[in-house]
Amino acid sequence: MKKKQWAGLICLAAFILFLLLSPRQNIMTTDVRNMYGPSTAEHWLGTDNIGRDVYSLLVEGGLRTMEVVFLSAAISFVFGTALGMIAAFWGGVLRSVIQFMADFTLIVPSFIMAMVFSALFGFKPIVAGVVFGIGNMGEYVNQAFNLAYVLKKQEFIDAERVIGLGKARIILFHVLPNICGQLFVFLGNKAANVVIQYSGLAFIGLGTDITQPDWGTLLYQYRTYMISHPTLVIYPAAAITLLTVFFHVMFDSGSLRGEKVTLYD
Repeated sequence: MKKKQWAGLICLAAFILFLLLSPRQNIMTTDVRNMYGPSTAEHWLGTDNIGRDVYSLLVEGGLRTMEVVFLSAAISFVFGTALGMIAAFWGGVLRSVIQFMADFTLIVPSFIMAMVFSALFGFKPIVAGVVFGIGNMGEYVNQAFNLAYVLKKQEFIDAERVIGLGKARIILFHVLPNICGQLFVFLGNKAANVVIQYSGLAFIGLGTDITQPDWGTLLYQYRTYMISHPTLVIYPAAAITLLTVFFHVMFDSGSLRGEKVTLYD
């Protein structure tokens, strides 16, 4: 990985640590005598329509969002990358089966899958993370396959085969390190999409439980106060925007910019 990508990982870890250690109030606590309160030392971002601390709600929503992003990224990145490299090096029937599975996940939009599973099993971060992870896996398979297939034709890979190195060792120690940088660029873009998709699910009403303050849920609840108290809408919208931009900027090292990749035959 490039220095900028390492910087992105460090900043991301710092952001998560901030969310975990940030002082916050009980989000279940309401105070109807202090509705729409201004920013104070006790309520950094003020209070909402039922007197809850807005800052605490945003932090809790951020933790739930990051849970979805990490679970989704772990599933799609790890399994998608592994299957893509296996398809590139083993070929044959195995390649056809893997590519069929990848194409199938691309046919069914992950957002629709998340809506169906949320309706069946409830709107929970773990459900959304698993569904988004499976739904995005096909794109990782295709990315890893194309990159690994190009690398497979390089002379140093042929030399490693001649000296007797197995395919698994070549993939793990020589192919993966060479394509990991490009895949991290793709990972940043997909993570940003997951943030938007998860917020969208909450906004359309699948996460309207006030005890579970997702950013999209807060937007849904506060939309009627857009004119009278616009900051209630601005805060969660800004959180979604900033996290999305962060993933795009910090993981886009430009390693693919202007670089020509030859697809498989």
